Amino acid sequence: MQLYSRHQRRGSIMASFYYTFEELPLAIVNGIEAGLINGQAEIHYDRGHWSVGTITIEGMGDRVNGVRQWPQVACPDTISAIISKRLENEWSGRIDDALSDQIQRDREDAIEYRAERRREERMGL
Repeated sequence: MQLYSRHQRRGSIMASFYYTFEELPLAIVNGIEAGLINGQAEIHYDRGHWSVGTITIEGMGDRVNGVRQWPQVACPDTISAIISKRLENEWSGRIDDALSDQIQRDREDAIEYRAERRREERMGL
């Protein structure tokens, strides 16, 4: 799931979305991935450059109506640093691909918004 938001950063507007990662290894030892973890990272981006923001990880919740719940919980700083480093290095290609998809959605949304504004202006709204 990728959500979208905008916020101010150093005088310019930066956009962000949530990148969902699954089975991200906390450790890679002799080529063997270990400590696989699921969660979400907020990715801030502007003009093709990106950075990792807040990270949450998947927790194990109670069963509701027989279905296990997997809530997102705040990630401790030490684990967050490991995940952020992994996203910025070994998984950077995945973030780049997700960012390309997000930028395409941004463009499509902007085109639709402009078309909708023109329709409203012609209708006098």
